[in-house]
Amino acid sequence: MTSHTLHGGRRAMAGTDFGHAIGLPRALSGLPLSPLVGAYGELLAAQQTIGLSHLGELLVPPGGRLRVLDGIFAVTGPGRRRHVGAGVLRSLRQDRPEPAAARLLERLAAIQEADPAALRRILLYQLAHLLQDHPEGELPATAAGFGVDPSETVALVRAAARRARLDGEQRVAAENLLDDVREHRIRSAARRAALLPSAGEDRPLAALLEDLAARVKAADTELAVARQAEEQGDPERACVHYEEAAALAGDCPRAVRGLVRTYRPGPGDPGPMVSALVPEGVELRWPVGDFGDARWRVVRLTRGEPAGSPLAEVAGRPVGGVLVDRGAGLGEEVRHVALPLRADGAVDGPPLIAAPLAVAPVVTEVGAVDGNGWIEGAWTAPAGAARCEVTLIGPQGPVPVLPPARAGLRETLRAQGLAPGRYELAVRARYAPAGRADRGALSAAVAVAVTVHAWPDPVLTLTALTREAGGVEFRRTGGDGAEVRLVEWPGAAPAERAELTAAELPPPLDWVGPDLTGTGSTGPTGSGPGGSGPVSVGHPPPGSLTTVSAVAVLGTRALAGPSVLVEAPLPVTGLALRRAAPDLVEVGFDWPGTAGTVTAAVTQDGRCTDFAVARSVFLREGLRLPVTPAALSVEAHAAPRSARSVLASAGGDARAELPADVAIAYEVVPGARRGLRRGPAVLRVTVRAPGGAPRPDLPGFVLVARGDGSRNPPRPGGPSGGTAVCRVTGAELTAAAAGTGTGTGTVERPIDTAVAPGRPYALRGFLLGGAAASVRLEEPPLLSLVVR
Repeated sequence: MTSHTLHGGRRAMAGTDFGHAIGLPRALSGLPLSPLVGAYGELLAAQQTIGLSHLGELLVPPGGRLRVLDGIFAVTGPGRRRHVGAGVLRSLRQDRPEPAAARLLERLAAIQEADPAALRRILLYQLAHLLQDHPEGELPATAAGFGVDPSETVALVRAAARRARLDGEQRVAAENLLDDVREHRIRSAARRAALLPSAGEDRPLAALLEDLAARVKAADTELAVARQAEEQGDPERACVHYEEAAALAGDCPRAVRGLVRTYRPGPGDPGPMVSALVPEGVELRWPVGDFGDARWRVVRLTRGEPAGSPLAEVAGRPVGGVLVDRGAGLGEEVRHVALPLRADGAVDGPPLIAAPLAVAPVVTEVGAVDGNGWIEGAWTAPAGAARCEVTLIGPQGPVPVLPPARAGLRETLRAQGLAPGRYELAVRARYAPAGRADRGALSAAVAVAVTVHAWPDPVLTLTALTREAGGVEFRRTGGDGAEVRLVEWPGAAPAERAELTAAELPPPLDWVGPDLTGTGSTGPTGSGPGGSGPVSVGHPPPGSLTTVSAVAVLGTRALAGPSVLVEAPLPVTGLALRRAAPDLVEVGFDWPGTAGTVTAAVTQDGRCTDFAVARSVFLREGLRLPVTPAALSVEAHAAPRSARSVLASAGGDARAELPADVAIAYEVVPGARRGLRRGPAVLRVTVRAPGGAPRPDLPGFVLVARGDGSRNPPRPGGPSGGTAVCRVTGAELTAAAAGTGTGTGTVERPIDTAVAPGRPYALRGFLLGGAAASVRLEEPPLLSLVVR
């Protein structure tokens, strides 16, 4: 048989049934279930970066075809094909200048050099998945669409149909199996192998799984011997077998945990690895020593997880003897173990074991302040903390505290009723991992010291009483043993028992006496409406309205106390009275400063009546008060500006008296007729005094006439403004009123017309004497006083 015939026969066989006595040495008899190449995930990621559906697209020029069943060939035309080896792969970099493609080709060349069958195995693995995932994957045209040469499409689709289908989890297991075996992660490799279907015709995979099963069995044997030695109380022998099990299966959780339980460093062995919390996670520090270029497998053990749980490996390599584990679970208690590795990835030598560490960040920004028998602490809780727990230790031991209040990450706590002394506030963060709240870790304590200082006893009450001569008496209770000051705050007075510093107090009032401003036990005491307690007397400035507040001071600390409102109104001056009518009196005075209201108290007939007038009304209308004709007195004083004010007497309140309303009325009575003529006119003067007793100092009366020859003569303007035509003395009027017993009497006198001016003339009466201003003169109608 010629070579041509043999070649054609192979083509025929390849077109009908793939894999029977064809291909290069180590050819497959079926499509592979696993690529069986190291770091396949990285290779796949690089392939997807440049947009390839399978690696064969990188090996043929545009328009070319790929043959994979009898080695890897790029078919560029009839009878023209090129075998793709490591050299061709490197030469293809000139056709793909982009860096990602060039790097991928270089990596494929290295794979081809290490194992001539590896690249074809990868291509067949990828093409099988593409066909199985395609809805028309059983058609040769579909394989041709992926760039496969038509001479191999039929065989390829039939082989793909026969090969077991892998789901997503199985593909991950198949693609990572070799990496686990090479890194001696035998337990992980065994779990992946258990997911795969039978290797069947995939002989390399079957051989790998057979070797894997043997290693698993050997590791299990070592574990059994180690457990038996440990149960027999021989930890040293157990440690040796646990180390052998770890060398066989570097990711065996039972082997590593057994090492942690049984390994004890001997003389000359390196010290333990040190773990500590840092903001990025858990920092691991190798002990000082010469480890050369040793490789390490670092695993994290978590308290409470099942003994057979897969080991959590810490990614990365130590740099300068330091490695940071960023995957430790918040709130877990962990322990790290560093296993030294040989060049082939197997565990070699005793481990470095760190002490258990709670992944529980501490609280930050902790501070505390004290006050009058209380402490208030504040801190920032770490993100992820379930709650914070607080302990407070005082001079007498632990102090019960309430749970802290939380707003966001900021928490506060207030403890009250504390005696003076030094206290320590310690805060820990409690963590509760999901599903494991019963094993929540507690962070280290962050403590601050704070001293509760002694504060003065508060002033309980403050009262003010009016005293004579414009004084005010202050009495207080409380504030014992403290300096008590009376002050006026520039703004609103602070609430009672508000905690202050002595430096922020206003100066004591300078118009208050020294008794109350001394210490609480030295002032005089007394009793009265204000209660008993220290007393002091003050004289507020006239016109002032002062909120007087008591403050208890002890050293640099002070407590605000109660307040009273004290007012010292300005006195009323210039008080004058005028009776405008028998039942009306006009009151005049000088308005006292800025007072809003003045009260006029009218005393008459044994009764006192208060009348209040506002400033605006007084300035616009004056003050007229209803009275009786009897004698009266009026006292006027400024009213308080606040109903709560305690008034300090202004002293010398304005007072004026007005005698009873005595009226003198007069009229001109025409003379009696004597035939055709009238006799001389008569002046009739009547005195009316209320109460039946006329005043002894009644003024005299004079009737004055005035004429100037005109038809309407002007009235006399005063006693000297004309000719006196009739006089009645005050004594005569008093005698006339007293003689009747009613206070009313009349005196009649003829008018001396001989001295009167020529007619027509006008008459008018006037009162004479010092008491004239206090007696009211009632005049008759004007027309009756004109004589024609």
